Amino acid sequence: MICYYIKGVQIRHGHRTPHLDMWSASSHTEMFTREIEVIDFSKIGESIIFLIISYGFGHLLHAVGNGFENVVWWVAGGKPSKWLLKKNSFGKSLFDADLTNKIKQKLHGEFGALTTDYDRLVLTKIRVANKEGVLETFNGNYSLLRGLSIAILIISILLFFTLGWREGLCSLILFILASVRMIRFAIYYGRELYRIYLTL
Repeated sequence: MICYYIKGVQIRHGHRTPHLDMWSASSHTEMFTREIEVIDFSKIGESIIFLIISYGFGHLLHAVGNGFENVVWWVAGGKPSKWLLKKNSFGKSLFDADLTNKIKQKLHGEFGALTTDYDRLVLTKIRVANKEGVLETFNGNYSLLRGLSIAILIISILLFFTLGWREGLCSLILFILASVRMIRFAIYYGRELYRIYLTL
């Protein structure tokens, strides 16, 4: 038997029993009912379909994002983790000359003089030392902003053809801001990669 207790009043099967007076809900009284919906099974199928579509759309965004970042780093002259041995397309390095030489000396002493960048070797050494916590944070933010940039770019294109160029331009500004933040976190990652290595 299910009973509800509300402010000292017991309600049982449509009857209320306040202390000694008992009266039926049918005698000039108002019935109070409460319906609780725990799970709506009719919408589970729709939710599963939505999850599948979202999962597939996420992979498409990831694929487009890979192409987008390839273009960005091709223009920039390589990823920031590659800017230790050579400057980027804009003539900038990760560090000043003194710190760059200090890092190079340690790299040459441990790995020898290589013609390619040391980023993968350094990352492996950092992971073995279990020191990649901050790098994972930067990499996660970079991936998030890459996907966000592509999503905003797609929305901008749709807005240009549906609402007009003003709305599309506003969305395009957000795309530029997200892309700049993406590049910024990539630079943070490249710098922190070699700074952590220098402390090992």
